[in-house]
Formats: sequence, C-alpha cells, structure tokens
Amino acid sequence: MEFLKNITPYIKVVRPGNLLMIGITQCIFYHFVIHKLIDFPALDLFNIFLLILQTILVAAGGYVINDIEDCITDQKNKPLKTYIPKPISSQNAYLYYYYLLGAGIIVAIILEKNTINFPILIIHLSLCLILYWYAVKFKNSILIGNIIISILVSLVSGIILLAERESIVQLADRTIQNVIISTFLSYMIFSFFINLIREIIKDMEDMDGDQATGIVTFPIRYGKDAGKKLCVYISVILLIFLLIWLFTTNIPLELRSITFLLLFVAAPLVILIQTLTNTTNKRKFAKISNALKWVMVSGLGSVIIISSEL
Repeated sequence: MEFLKNITPYIKVVRPGNLLMIGITQCIFYHFVIHKLIDFPALDLFNIFLLILQTILVAAGGYVINDIEDCITDQKNKPLKTYIPKPISSQNAYLYYYYLLGAGIIVAIILEKNTINFPILIIHLSLCLILYWYAVKFKNSILIGNIIISILVSLVSGIILLAERESIVQLADRTIQNVIISTFLSYMIFSFFINLIREIIKDMEDMDGDQATGIVTFPIRYGKDAGKKLCVYISVILLIFLLIWLFTTNIPLELRSITFLLLFVAAPLVILIQTLTNTTNKRKFAKISNALKWVMVSGLGSVIIISSEL
C-alpha cells in the first residue's frame, strides 16, 4: 500500500508545524487560564487531550481536502510543496481524508460521552463541513473564504471557552470570570485579524497560479495595490484595537506585559504597515506572511506573561 511505502508526504500534507501550533495554543489557554483560574474545570486532563486531538484532526482533514481541490493551482504556486496528485494519488488522498474524518468523529463521540452539555460531535461535523465547502466553493471568492478561515483560526482557542462556559459562569468571583472571558475574546479577535491579513497576503503571493486556473480572489479582482491597501487598513485597525485594549481592559496588566505587547506585537505591526506600503516582490510577501506567524506566537506568549501576573 502506498501509505505504508512512503509516509513522509502524508505527514507533510497536513502541515505538522501548524497542527503543533494548534495543540500548543489550546494547551496554553487551558493550563495558564482555565486550569489556573478555575478550581474545577469542566474538562480534566484526559478530556482536554481529546479536545486537542479532535481539533487537530479537523484541521488536518481541512488541509487534505483543500490540497485535493487546489492541486492544479498549487503545482503552479508552490510546486516544491505540493504532494497531490504526486507522490500521493488523488484516490489515496481521498482515503486519507476519510480516515481523518472517521478518526475525528470517533474522538468527538468519546469526548461528548465524557462531558455534559457540550455538543462536540455536532461542532466537529459542522467544522468539517465548513472546511469542505471552503475548499470546493468559498476559496474562489472575494474575501469570503479568507474571513471563514480566519474565524476558524480564532475558534482554536474559542472552543475551549465554549467547553468551559458553564464552569466559568458558575464562578463566584465575577472579576475572575470577566478576566477569563476577556482573555479569550481578546486573543480570538487578535488571531482573527492577524490571520485575515495573512490570507490576503497569501492571495497576493499566489496571484499567478490563481489567475491561470480561474480562481478570483480580492487581489486578482481589484489588483495587488488594492490588496496591499486592504492589509494596511486591517493592520491599522488591529493596532488601534490593541492600543485601546491595553489601556481599557479589565485584565490587570503590569508594566512587563504592557512592554512585551508593545515591543513584540504593536511594533511589528507598525513595521508591517511600512513594509507593505513599499513592497511588490513575491518573496517579500512570503516573508511578511512568515513574520505574521511570529506576531501570532508573540500574542500567544503574552497570554503566558499576563497569566503569571494574575
């Protein structure tokens, strides 16, 4: 069987680095926010492991179906990072996708039986359906696909908030309750905007391949300059949001966390705005996209620092 002969492409096609970041993100929010501030969380260690595994399986399935549907475009945009239909045949890629779906459903069923009032199976199936429709329909759209993926990225941490909603509501200390909710919602908004910028930048980076295969994205419809301006506008909105949040949040921030956020989140956004204004080079777009990943990591690091101050 092909899968047993060469497993490496099957690992690479699901973006193991991204899956690792999904797991780390959920671990950080569970350990540094939920476990620290709630005496009796709804999810114990075994069930949070299942939730992380379920989220990773959803994302992995989404990557596979996206690459199946996008294989022709990917061969033009990133030929060295394309694994379907070679070395993974389309038939085996679909089998792999179905295996991931099946494994995710099994994990979701176990998790739903272990928890109360958390319809994870419905959530799992809904997310899989959204990712499928994104791959076959919404990817070829003006911003709709970008927004869908950005919402799903924000839900990586948000699903833990949903799972722990009852334990949070039952907290006697309203201050702690507000801190938990604010921490989750703030990071969800932050991750949504960062990923939305990345999605538009990747569309600018992939314009040649997308145009050749008939995919119509925002930069193709309105031009690269319009795409750059949109990214700048979103970055400015995010920067304003961050600065307002720093001085109005109900989370007790100390000088250390404020300094960290200004240096490693706000300052890179300012540099990003300046760089976007002056670049048209495809390689620079790739560098900007990678830099935004580190801004996301910095935002995640700020959760750890803020948690240490609570």
